Amino acid sequence: MSAASDESAAKRRKVRKGTHCCRECRRRKVKCTFAAPDDDSCISCGRRGTKCVSQFALQSPDLVLTRGLSPPSDHARTATQTTRHSKITQALLRALPSPREVEILLGKVSRLSTLCYQSGFKLKSSSLQDLPLEQIVIPSLQHPEAHPVLLARQMLLLAAALQHTSPTEVISGLDQHHHVIMEELAESAIAMVTTNDCLMGTLEGLENIILEGFFHIDSGNIRRAWLAIRRAATTAQLLGLHQPGHYRFKKINDKNDLDPNVMWICIISMERVLSLLLGLPTSTVGTSPTTSGNKNSSQMSGNLSSLIMQITARILERNQVRVPQQAQGMTRDIDRELIRMTEQLPSSFWQPIAFAGLEVDSVEAFCETRRAWDHMCYYTVVNQLHLPYMLCQSQTADVVYSGIACANASREILTREIAIRTFNPVTACCRIGDFMALIAGMTLILAHLASHGQTEVNRLLAHQRSSDRATVERALECMHSMSELHEDVLAAECAALLKNLLSIEARAARGYKTDADETQSSEYQPTNNPNALVIRVPYLGAIRIAPEGITSVPYSETGQDQGHHAGVTIGGIGSIQIEPSTVPGQSSVNSTSYIPPQGARTQAPSDSLPQQHTTQLLPGRIPDEVSEKDHMFPDAAASIDDWVFQGFDTAFFDVLMRGAEDA
Repeated sequence: MSAASDESAAKRRKVRKGTHCCRECRRRKVKCTFAAPDDDSCISCGRRGTKCVSQFALQSPDLVLTRGLSPPSDHARTATQTTRHSKITQALLRALPSPREVEILLGKVSRLSTLCYQSGFKLKSSSLQDLPLEQIVIPSLQHPEAHPVLLARQMLLLAAALQHTSPTEVISGLDQHHHVIMEELAESAIAMVTTNDCLMGTLEGLENIILEGFFHIDSGNIRRAWLAIRRAATTAQLLGLHQPGHYRFKKINDKNDLDPNVMWICIISMERVLSLLLGLPTSTVGTSPTTSGNKNSSQMSGNLSSLIMQITARILERNQVRVPQQAQGMTRDIDRELIRMTEQLPSSFWQPIAFAGLEVDSVEAFCETRRAWDHMCYYTVVNQLHLPYMLCQSQTADVVYSGIACANASREILTREIAIRTFNPVTACCRIGDFMALIAGMTLILAHLASHGQTEVNRLLAHQRSSDRATVERALECMHSMSELHEDVLAAECAALLKNLLSIEARAARGYKTDADETQSSEYQPTNNPNALVIRVPYLGAIRIAPEGITSVPYSETGQDQGHHAGVTIGGIGSIQIEPSTVPGQSSVNSTSYIPPQGARTQAPSDSLPQQHTTQLLPGRIPDEVSEKDHMFPDAAASIDDWVFQGFDTAFFDVLMRGAEDA
């Protein structure tokens, strides 16, 4: 009787569905009954061991978690992320060439490109000869389920490999030129992956940004490379690479042999070098990468560019100092540290570069090329350290020392640039070395220009003048041949720039005097000092080199008379003007009049070099300042076609003028 009454009570306690049943029973669409009227949990929830909650109670996210289920937002987020990844992957696959074309291109890939990639991401203490040759696998470029980050990595690697193929080579079987395919591969990966913040939480995503930076460097787009490397530095910090032992990154594929410490060193070293050459601030001040303390000298010699990144940071810090005495003291300290660094390296590291008897794609040739590159990095740092004092008016011991250091370092850079480009004129590797050689050539010629204004006793470079000019002329030949081989705007403009500076230096050696047939009448003599050379830098001022000394002229004193001079415009962008005094009837030389080989850099008309830079200003006409700034300073990320020298020339003269002002 008791059991029957209990069953009757349970039936009476049954809650009408949709009104008072608990949330879980309604979700499961089962009857919600209570064993007793005062029970807190219904029979079904009691069996399942879950909390019985009325439909009228407020839902808490914690309740969902207690049931062992993910919140609905996680499900939605995962589904959305999968859909987004699938769309990106499909878009990347559409940018790939056909399987037949991929197979043809892989047959043309140079072994050197693989070595360049691996040397940047393997441990610096390992021997290059022991590096396995990683192949770009065809299925990885075509598999539709590939992760977009990994697919973009393969696309960037193939694009980088194609940079090492000659643009004049005709590859049969392709629907498009292989360099057009190269650009499409790289730009698709950059647009859809490396600039997508949602895909930057992994070590492979960071690797892609570094590959983007290297691609821009070897394409000559140094400012875009600086932006990419700066983005890589920010991403690396978010992933905790700046704090060893506190990493916060993930890996898509555990088989990828990526060392976060080596990647961090690679990022900050490139960011600082590019910042130094472009005259831009660094974002890694105070960063000290952890390196093994027991490296021997042979291991150190394998990557000198990474070892000097702390020196580069100190030079960037020195460049911000506006107290001359403090800056000079920092310069002396940095110089001593550089010398101590060279003493730690074996003498074999400093042996002359020798490519004789080596195969272009061999490991030995790559090791020799990287040794030459490390030398160029070191001497570029020496150049940048002493450059502010090269044109100082005073002739103190420190100033003379800086001038000689700049001249010697420039010679070393030029000889190595000549060796690399003579051995392998096709490769795009060490493209930034072309810019270093440009700065070295400008520095060496200006050092001789400055010496012509000194007394014979102080002309310390007199005996080196002929050999220095021959060295610059040989570098000029290499740049000219590269412009013809690659249809290269950068090389063509570098050649025109150095050719103009050589011509001006030759006139300076003759005392800025013209030939007899050009000076027959005294009425053609210029009214100003014929022995003065003025180097103008827009919005910065000018440097005036004359027999009586070197002076810096503020922009306020030079900006109003720019229309009265028809000097030499270098850089192809109107950023710097060299204006020697000339006589009427003597043709002025404009570097932008240099015509690169036909078909140089196939591009749309909107991407061509601005034509207004080749137009001489009419006498008495003052250019509009706003419009002048627009065409003299293109976009910050302008390509090489819009800003050939990428701001290196302006940064170079800015440092020179700062030193002249402090003198």
